[in-house]
Amino acid sequence: MPFQNITPDPPGSTRDYGEFFSYFKTYYGGESPYDTIKEINNKSADINFGQGGEYVWIVPHRASSPRTMVDNIWVDIRGSKDGGRNDDLAKGAGGNYRYLSWSNDMGASHYITDVALWRSGDAQSNPPSGWHHKSDDINKGRGGDYLYLVWRTKQYCGEK
Repeated sequence: MPFQNITPDPPGSTRDYGEFFSYFKTYYGGESPYDTIKEINNKSADINFGQGGEYVWIVPHRASSPRTMVDNIWVDIRGSKDGGRNDDLAKGAGGNYRYLSWSNDMGASHYITDVALWRSGDAQSNPPSGWHHKSDDINKGRGGDYLYLVWRTKQYCGEK
């Protein structure tokens, strides 16, 4: 049998695309869905908490194929409604429209495995310990808590 030079996957990586997120859905109403993204310090996970308006919850969904894995998340704050989108994170609170956006870049090597909200009384420039990345402040320009989405990533070594 000839010698095969097989390089092992890096430690902590995976070939299971089901470990990664694929998209995020926004829900409205007083009861949070059971799989709502939680706040890391057990504070409110309602995006509009302290802002008035509707109760707003974000629910992540896992990837059903490698092509749907999320590699980055950002918050898009606009002065006017974005076309046909119906997922405003500030629904009913007045002021700017706020949307969660993400990319599924197949050229990336790391994808998002865990996501949470982080409420803080102060502006933060880095994610909290144990988290790899954070969004810009979801509440930018509307006062109240600073609110960030934070996430962890993992290297994907499977076929794309």
